[in-house]
This record gives sequence, C-alpha cells and structure tokens, in this order.
Amino acid sequence: MDVRFDIDKERKIITGTVSGALHRDILLNLLAQLRIISANNTGCNLLFDLRQTSLESSQMDMYRVIDVVSAIIDLKDQLGEKIAHVVPDREERVEHANDIGSVAMIRGLNYKVFTDIVPAWEWLQE
Repeated sequence: MDVRFDIDKERKIITGTVSGALHRDILLNLLAQLRIISANNTGCNLLFDLRQTSLESSQMDMYRVIDVVSAIIDLKDQLGEKIAHVVPDREERVEHANDIGSVAMIRGLNYKVFTDIVPAWEWLQE
C-alpha cells in the first residue's frame, strides 16, 4: 500500500493518492494523515484518487464504510466544501463508491464520485 498527499495551495486542493489493496484500516490511516495535513491547510477541497487500488467486497462492508465516512465528518470543519472520490471504472467499484457517497451526503458532505481525474479536478475548482 502506497499513500501520497499533494497540496495545490493555489487551487486549494489536497490530493490523497492511494495504490494497492484497500481496506478499512488503510483508509482510517489515510484519514489520520489527512487530519494533520488539513490542520495546516484549512479550507482545501479534497480529492481521493483510488484508481490504482484493489478492493474485495468482504473488506469494506457498510459498517466499515460508515466508520470511514465518520472519520471524514470529523475533518469537515478543516476541509473545503467539496470531496471528490475517483475510483477505477469498474461497476462494482463505482457502486461501492456511490454507497460511500450516499452516506457522506446524508451526513452533510458535498461528495461526488468520478472514474476520471480530469472532471474531478474541474468539479473541485468550480
């Protein structure tokens, strides 16, 4: 698992890029790192680039999804208005990401799922 953060201070976007096998503990670790980064870069929109990850359905059931979304909610006051989630263009991954997005939106986040990074960047900059 490889996790990298990039900060575009001009556009106020934090990008978290992840590759490898994805599971709840990895995501919670990513969010712990994001807590530190966003504290020093408040008001930045967020882009999760998970296109290079793999996910087995048993690794992220809805209870784990709720854990991850709750961790994101804890950062809400530090983040900008939008969160983009970019996933591989495979039906099961898009469906799973949409599940996360639905929970996030119910919890008050402006969260959108993409399969291409270009529209995600454009949406974050609108």
